[in-house]
Amino acid sequence: MAFAIRYPIGLFFGLAVSVQSFHVNRALYVSSLHHYQERAGLHATIVTSSNGEAANTAREVEADLFQADLNRVGLSLCHGILHASGCRRLSDLRELTSAQIMTMGADAFDRPVIRRVMDDLEKIQTDRCNGGGADSNVSNDVSSTAANLSTLVDGAFVSTTKTRSRFEEETKREFDLEVICAENDIFKGRLFTPEECAQLNRMSEYHAYKGTGTVGAGWTNEIYTLTAQHMACESVPGFLSTTDGIFRQLVCELYSLYPERVRKGSIEFESSGEPHLVKYNGKARGTVLHTDNDDEYASTSITINALLSASDDFGGGGTYITAIDRTVQLKQGEMLIHLGNLEHAGAEITFGVRRLLVAFLACEWEDSSY
Repeated sequence: MAFAIRYPIGLFFGLAVSVQSFHVNRALYVSSLHHYQERAGLHATIVTSSNGEAANTAREVEADLFQADLNRVGLSLCHGILHASGCRRLSDLRELTSAQIMTMGADAFDRPVIRRVMDDLEKIQTDRCNGGGADSNVSNDVSSTAANLSTLVDGAFVSTTKTRSRFEEETKREFDLEVICAENDIFKGRLFTPEECAQLNRMSEYHAYKGTGTVGAGWTNEIYTLTAQHMACESVPGFLSTTDGIFRQLVCELYSLYPERVRKGSIEFESSGEPHLVKYNGKARGTVLHTDNDDEYASTSITINALLSASDDFGGGGTYITAIDRTVQLKQGEMLIHLGNLEHAGAEITFGVRRLLVAFLACEWEDSSY
């Protein structure tokens, strides 16, 4: 089944079409490889530009080209795991090791393709260096990427997942909670570290990649619009056990945010599908103004919205809140906390990949007006 999904041309249209397709794709493949040097110059604009608008424009072009290049070289299904591992340009593949390719989860179909692209990129770079035409921006850019690549699907949560004795206290997490608007019960805090966010992104993309071709597995759009995808955290192996201690501590903090208003012991996830992950890939229109408990089936009392992506991985985004007439922007690992009846909307995504963790929580209020 996997073979049929990945390589339908050879199976259904015959050898002649396959050969013709190979020549066309090979031409696109070579074109992508030979232009990677020019495209790396975009990154120089991002790093050195003092003009924020110019840097964002370069990021947008770079993000679009990375997806397009992967499509051309036959690695379209690998965008998620490569992006979650820190690759932002085709040239970044040169820095991957064989061990990293294995730990990111690439399967027997895609591993040889990744290695072929790596070898060909290295050959082109060597030829250009020997010919005296190498661009110093490229080599510096690529070498600086090596330190940022991380393809392991575990490691950042060691202190939160180790087995504790019955007398050992759990390490206390500081959520750095702050008030955005006391009148409307809007708060902000830190849920994860950037390293923990990166690991959760790798875990979710690893699971989605492994589920390619399986109905109902990986990213779906059953809840959100076609511009956003979602995935239940419980479907990602190890996700809930990894984050359970953090959420237990967060729930305790939530009681302190609503003193004498939330009945002790009543806060729980709204359903077995909570928390869940949301992913925007590329341009995405914003959501309409809404509340999280505006239909007869919803019982959301408290909403947690945490940003898992690095801030420079996407453009736009944020949560517009009617009550304060303001769009709240988060940094990686930060969370927005608000009541389910607060009217809000998701802002438009202009480019890149934006990943969120969303948790809808139900609780019992001492005052029934909530």
